Amino acid sequence: MLPFSSFLFSRFVLSAMAVLASLRLGTGVFAWNAANRLERPTYSVLRRLPGGVEIRRYEPYLIAETSQAGGQREGTKKGFRAVAGYIFGKNKPKTRMWLSSAASSDDAGTKMAMTAPVRTTSDGDDTRVSFVLGSDYTLASAPVPLDRSVKVKKVGAHVLACRSFSGPPPSEARVQREADRVRDALCKANMRLEAAEKVLVYGYHDPFITPNILRRKEVGVFVEEARV
Repeated sequence: MLPFSSFLFSRFVLSAMAVLASLRLGTGVFAWNAANRLERPTYSVLRRLPGGVEIRRYEPYLIAETSQAGGQREGTKKGFRAVAGYIFGKNKPKTRMWLSSAASSDDAGTKMAMTAPVRTTSDGDDTRVSFVLGSDYTLASAPVPLDRSVKVKKVGAHVLACRSFSGPPPSEARVQREADRVRDALCKANMRLEAAEKVLVYGYHDPFITPNILRRKEVGVFVEEARV
């Protein structure tokens, strides 16, 4: 039988753990709600297929993208840091003329509003990570990245077949399983993928604070619009 002091200590530890768990959950739910309010690219739903597959037509939008060596998880981590740095101020406005040799990457840049989703695609040892830019930016007005690996690009209008899932940051095997489910649904609906097939992974919530069960992700493949 535990001494009374040890019993009290055990109760204190359990209570402290319960409080921390409650705070963690509360913070996670707050982050989840905040992420759900972020601006997202505009799209319309063209069709819904069995298996939770949604066919969407996206309007054009801008992204800030970087390419990093490494598989899905490692490349995503490095790419996320690079593009997040651009969004949080490692940039220079295009209206600023840097004529002084004293100008450096330490000069204050523009902190841009967060949006969703974070886009990733992996091709062997190359992983591309991109953030969607707010609709108030254009190619002419978006700040210039200080990190030369980050490029601002325009994504043209396109049709994407998407399927949602939840959980921790997905492994390459998980991404392929989800993509295969999308392909199977498209095949049964007699719809074709674009010739240059590329699998996109969309992340709508942070990978640190939001509980796994609330983290929404999507896998998407490009579809020939004429066959929708």
